[in-house]
Amino acid sequence: MHNQLLRSSFQASRPMARAFSSSATRATLNKIQLIGRVGSDPTVNEVAGDRRVVNYTVATSETRPDKEGNLVKKTQWHRIVSWGAADWLPDRIKKGDLVYVEGQLRYSDYTDKDGIQRTKADIYQSSCRLLAHPQGSYQEESD
Repeated sequence: MHNQLLRSSFQASRPMARAFSSSATRATLNKIQLIGRVGSDPTVNEVAGDRRVVNYTVATSETRPDKEGNLVKKTQWHRIVSWGAADWLPDRIKKGDLVYVEGQLRYSDYTDKDGIQRTKADIYQSSCRLLAHPQGSYQEESD
């Protein structure tokens, strides 16, 4: 009896919706936003003869207190892959620049030189903005 009362009050408070509606299955999001420093000058590689891809890294850091209250800085490195920026990005973004990068997180499996299966995470860039050069000047770019 008690379970029936709980079940009926729970059902009454929930809005009416189909559990697996077509719109609910499309409501997913894979979006990464980073603000950080470029780790090395971007490189351009030719792929399949007619396509070019830009690869570079971005470092993000956060500072938090440890158990003793001392501030500890932790840096994460992110691999960035850009398919649409080979014509402008390597000329304008350099090591040390502060950038805003937006894109999607993608995982891929590979076998390393020792034959061990690994997984890597890359951010496929959809846009990039140059926020500042190391000297502090400001410029904005996007693709």
